[in-house]
Amino acid sequence: MLFSDKRPILLNGIPELASRSDLADRSIIIHLPEISASARKYESELWKSFNEAAPRILAGLLDGISCAVGRIGEVKLSERPRMADFAKWVSSAELAYGWPEGAFLDSYAANRRSTVQATIEGNPVALAVTLLAREGGSWQGTMTELSKTLRARYPHITEDTFGFPRHANKLSSAIRRLKPPLREIGVEVGFDRQGQGSERIVKINKV
Repeated sequence: MLFSDKRPILLNGIPELASRSDLADRSIIIHLPEISASARKYESELWKSFNEAAPRILAGLLDGISCAVGRIGEVKLSERPRMADFAKWVSSAELAYGWPEGAFLDSYAANRRSTVQATIEGNPVALAVTLLAREGGSWQGTMTELSKTLRARYPHITEDTFGFPRHANKLSSAIRRLKPPLREIGVEVGFDRQGQGSERIVKINKV
């Protein structure tokens, strides 16, 4: 059997690196514990430990692959999340690791919820739109009107010129990118054209 694989991309840093919703929706976020000064290792010690564990790591991966190959045709996911093929592949390997059926999908969904929350909390546009929807239930108007409304109501959020776009077209692009995570937390954003001049209208609703 021939396998075609792709290398995952690993990003490491202290702040939230996957702040753009399209990247966050395709990421698995792991928060590592802080290492105390007494527990830190030299690089040579780290590689020594890894090389000693490498045979067991490889064996575990091969067990998972063997299990997944045998089960992937029969595994049915209760939902198809983003990166559905990846989710199905790992779910097919659950038995190899003694995980209960559906355990990976539950963990994956929890990770995505955490990522969505971090995306919202770290984005001034998302925060302002969320507050507008939760306080009023619904809002409708042009993008220029939305910009003025958000800046008037939430100056403590929108005063940052770097994080909050000052031009309507830039705000529109930012909101379009945020539609998936906003929908996850119950805020629906839609765009429409109304009137003879086909003026673009944005509609925000709490669902």
